[in-house]
Amino acid sequence: MLTIGLVVLLAFITGLLLVTWPDTGFKWWLLGALQTGAVGAYLHLLHTGYLAHDPDAIRHVRGAWGEDNTRSELQRAKRKKLVWGWVDSLGLQHGDIDHLVVTRKAGLVAVDSKWRSQMSDTADMARAAQKVRLRAEGVTRDLLKGTTRGSRRAKVNPLSVTSVLVLWGPAQHGVPDGASVDGIEFIAGRKFVDWLARVDGQPVDRAAAADIVRSLEGRRTATDEAQAARAPTASTK
Repeated sequence: MLTIGLVVLLAFITGLLLVTWPDTGFKWWLLGALQTGAVGAYLHLLHTGYLAHDPDAIRHVRGAWGEDNTRSELQRAKRKKLVWGWVDSLGLQHGDIDHLVVTRKAGLVAVDSKWRSQMSDTADMARAAQKVRLRAEGVTRDLLKGTTRGSRRAKVNPLSVTSVLVLWGPAQHGVPDGASVDGIEFIAGRKFVDWLARVDGQPVDRAAAADIVRSLEGRRTATDEAQAARAPTASTK
């Protein structure tokens, strides 16, 4: 019904313009713009309808919103000189890490970003964040392999990892300061930069931070390339 209604409306507008407007270049441009806009609006409605009825699609979209929002906050934190840098979407053999952040005065922070309308699965989210912490600790152990006592990485050895869950969406407004579940701190997204300003622990110098970020980026690139190389093989099975 939606498709038929759109076609009828478009045909009516087109006919009206053809009859009433003078034959100028602007008329044909306007007709093209209206038709393109109508098709775009229809495709957008189809996409929105798909998202509204597919739980997995909704979850993935909300997850992307959470990660994008956290990335924006990390950019603010870097401008405020609270962090040296970070790596997004660090894929591993088992799972991934949304953001692995190199702070200036608190070692590494592994961030799991979530978007929630309500706080109904805090225990599950805490368990997921614990897994993120273990993955991050495994990554840092790999980074330290083969380094010498006097290397740059040794200045932050051992690399401490703090795992936090940054919550976005309506549910963030119900997260009190210092809230934690099973040792994982829950942070409202709008307060993440404030939390980074307060957190204290293991200082990281500029040279060590640059080395860590480069290594993490190199690892992410290698992982992405390996996954891309395996994809064609998997699709032929």
